Amino acid sequence: MNISRALADFIVRTEFDDIPAYVIENQKKSVLDAIGITFGASTLGDGCREMIDLAQTLAAGGAGEATVMAYGMRLPAIWAAFANAAMAHGLDFGDTHDRSTMHSNSSSFPAALAVAEQMGGVDGRRLLTALVLGSEVCIRMAMAAEVNDISYGFYPPTIFSSYGATAAVAKLMGLTAEQIVSAFSFNLCQSTCSSELMNNKQTVVRSIREAFTARNAILSCCMAQRGLKGFDAPLEGKYGFYHAFLRDQYTPEKVLDGLGERWEAAELTYKVWPCCFGNHSPITATLQLLREHDLSAADIRHIEVEIGPPNIILCEPLEEKRNPENAINGKFSIPFNVASVIVKGNVTIDSFSDALLHDPDIRALTAKIDYVYHEDWPRGTETWATVRMDTDKGRFEKTVKSPFGTPANPMDAAAFEAKFDSCAAKAACPKTKEQLDAIKSAVRRLDTLDDIAELTALL
Repeated sequence: MNISRALADFIVRTEFDDIPAYVIENQKKSVLDAIGITFGASTLGDGCREMIDLAQTLAAGGAGEATVMAYGMRLPAIWAAFANAAMAHGLDFGDTHDRSTMHSNSSSFPAALAVAEQMGGVDGRRLLTALVLGSEVCIRMAMAAEVNDISYGFYPPTIFSSYGATAAVAKLMGLTAEQIVSAFSFNLCQSTCSSELMNNKQTVVRSIREAFTARNAILSCCMAQRGLKGFDAPLEGKYGFYHAFLRDQYTPEKVLDGLGERWEAAELTYKVWPCCFGNHSPITATLQLLREHDLSAADIRHIEVEIGPPNIILCEPLEEKRNPENAINGKFSIPFNVASVIVKGNVTIDSFSDALLHDPDIRALTAKIDYVYHEDWPRGTETWATVRMDTDKGRFEKTVKSPFGTPANPMDAAAFEAKFDSCAAKAACPKTKEQLDAIKSAVRRLDTLDDIAELTALL
């Protein structure tokens, strides 16, 4: 089964009118979410300011082809994409596909937006089509995996998202199917991410990682556009992607099943809390228990959180997760996020400040939080969690499979807009309410814009 060519053919033949309206509306929501998060990360994201400076230096005075959001500057497209993608995941607040655990728009949007600006005259329908296809390719490639490849030394979200970004850019550029297969090949030769990031609490890789994928996607497509030849089967070949990263433990049919008929790109969770998605079921369960039983931090004797793969990284090493020293480790800690919700009532973009990371009340409660790990839980249960509380008022338990923000339990419009506003308020170059309203309006009308410059001029 030639997955590489089948995906390439799908990208080439699919046009805006082939995509259901509900998928397009969801993609517009993703765009607005991404803009708000990028604004917030411009000042709050670990390493983001340094990455912007680096992009500006490496651009070496090159043509201002594309916008660096929140900074009021323009750089060559590849470096604008690099800069924006560094911020795209900086708050760990972006949309997520539950069953694949992918952030399928995290590098596709920065890469596609930069290329569309560089090309000029690109309308909103064309951009939205490219973004939907990028998201779909990323998710479907990841859903075929039968193993958690973290144990092999590779960190999957960024690796899979690189192929989505490549697909989105290829669609915008109008590459042929043969050229897209070559672009996948060139991406294979560049894109990776080490699981070692989990063992280093000081690294900023978790925050800025998508910068690599957006840059690589553009370079891969430019190489293919110029006629450079890659491999015939970069994904499924004998030594291709699935062999190298998954040791051939995948089901190829899952990539193509219902392709163009069932749209995984519409099944996205919009995060309510700015932390690793594995925290969201424990947070949801904790909030429900607090409300149902009128509990406070003073009532808590002990908490046990039951989790499965891959969320062990949110609980181990336990003492480090109970006492995170920086924002990245706080975002990847179930004990910290559960304790924050109990003590402070919520987890917000300000929850990972140095003061709150070292808040004595939060730390006193994290010491009472343990976990139970089920290594045998199968794929598809990544969002599941059970929280058990031993309190002065009794013993209580709550299991959550679809946390707040998922398609089965979505945010309402007011909560979504509040999320955007709270992130946008942190932008390096702050926007007025009128400017933010104009951005919201342009995104909601994106499928009617004759030129995306109407939107990018506002960013």
